[in-house]
Parts: sequence; C-alpha cells; structure tokens
Amino acid sequence: MSEWKAIGQVPIDTGRLVLVDPLNADDVTRHEEEGDPSTLTYELVTNGLGVAVALMFSTGLGDGVYPVEARFEEAEGAMRIAEVRVRFLPHPVIVYELPR
Repeated sequence: MSEWKAIGQVPIDTGRLVLVDPLNADDVTRHEEEGDPSTLTYELVTNGLGVAVALMFSTGLGDGVYPVEARFEEAEGAMRIAEVRVRFLPHPVIVYELPR
C-alpha cells in the first residue's frame, strides 16, 4: 500500500462537490436546478429512471481551493489510483477545524 500523494487541488465556489462520471453530468445539472443547497450534507443524485448516478456533498466550511490526494496500488502490471481523498477541514484558508 502506498502513501497518500498530492495530485492537485479542486476549486469550490458553491460549497459542494460532486463525484460523477462525466457521462452523467447533465443529470447533476438538472438536480442542481431543483434542489435546496442550504440543507445539503450529502445525497445521491438520480437520473430520470431513478438510478443513482452521482454523489453530491457539502465541503466542510464552504468555498475554497481544497487539496486532493491519491493512494496508488499496482494492478494489472501498472500503478493505478486506488483511493482519492479531498480534505475539507481544516479549511485551507481560514484554518478552522470543528470542535471535537
């Protein structure tokens, strides 16, 4: 198992992030137009057939540029991404962490 490695950053302007296959991005856009973002913690986004196609979630304390890390493993003779994580807290700018 490899260590976590920084692979980039993700800019957030809506206080939300979505994990989605690009093929289903239109379903997420339709969902955004119908939903109430003020109550979101996380939810599955479904398509017109009721099939879950994405996971949308709040980003800790909202807008910012968040670090993205990956952990790699060997599979089928090549190093491949095994896991990805985005750290929302502490916030990268205001450095605030929720109390324990």
